[in-house]
Amino acid sequence: MATKDPYEVLGVDRKASEAEIKKAYRRLARKHHPDVNASDAAAKRKFQEIAAAYEVLKDPKRRKHFDTTGDTGGAPEGGAPRPSGAGPFGGGSPFGGTARGPSSFRWSGDFGDLFSDLFSGARAGGPRGTEEEDDDAAAELTISFRDAVLGGTITLQVRYPRRCARCGGSGRVGASACPSCHGAGEVVSKERLSVRIPAGVATGSKVRVPGKGRSEKGDLYVALTVVPHQYFSREGDDILAEVPVTVSEAYLGAEIDVPTIHGPVRARIPPGTAGGQRFRLKGYGVRSGRGADGDHTYRVSIAMPGRPTEEGRALAAKFAGLYERDPRANLPSGL
Repeated sequence: MATKDPYEVLGVDRKASEAEIKKAYRRLARKHHPDVNASDAAAKRKFQEIAAAYEVLKDPKRRKHFDTTGDTGGAPEGGAPRPSGAGPFGGGSPFGGTARGPSSFRWSGDFGDLFSDLFSGARAGGPRGTEEEDDDAAAELTISFRDAVLGGTITLQVRYPRRCARCGGSGRVGASACPSCHGAGEVVSKERLSVRIPAGVATGSKVRVPGKGRSEKGDLYVALTVVPHQYFSREGDDILAEVPVTVSEAYLGAEIDVPTIHGPVRARIPPGTAGGQRFRLKGYGVRSGRGADGDHTYRVSIAMPGRPTEEGRALAAKFAGLYERDPRANLPSGL
């Protein structure tokens, strides 16, 4: 695999300042972050590429070494040659450089902490004039379990601060306070937004709304919270539920309708099914498009008749005689 020019990856000039490089990295990392591109299989690879380029350019020694030699590996101490590796930018780490030291970037597949760091300066209404300030904004949205697992489009009215176009966020026009924002540097925007929710999102997922940040150049990043469902629960892309059956259905076997997030599915309960026994409907879980579909797993519970009757007592006495052994025979007597 050919080594890519980190300047080209970040889209910056070779004479770009450290602040310009950092801003370009933050913008691209947010845009291509896997958490906001849940259905894009290439997002993770692109994100790695961006992170690797930034690792080269943020380190003055490695940047100077690249500018001189074209080698993204960096200049090792003592002038010893840098070992080649499997990473796209050389070295033992997939991001170039070694994976030692607190300043090294490590990718483990969990982007939560990194995502929080990327957005530390993108909170709507945050302090102006800081190094972390940019054109993006952040917001929170609570969605239903159905929208989270199946996806959809949510239309909502929002009010959020946007950088004042007249003063550029400075709060001043010449020597006077900006008449549009009255010196605040921001104005409240009221808009009706349509937010597309990809199938398979979960609490903590982020969705990007292009062009709706603190300025038209920035994006709005929406952090999602999913309301739990009263019946279905979820583990990754698998859906879990419980299905009650009658004593006769469990003993004799039966065909029953099993509720799933995609509608009822006819399934067979084998004879002699015990309470707590689990069955799986392959592919009836979350269909996120990220890979294999999730499954639907349901646990059987035995529903007993509510009120004992004389006929029921007689049947229960006969039924008790069908047991070949005491079902509690192997239980311990105590600690």
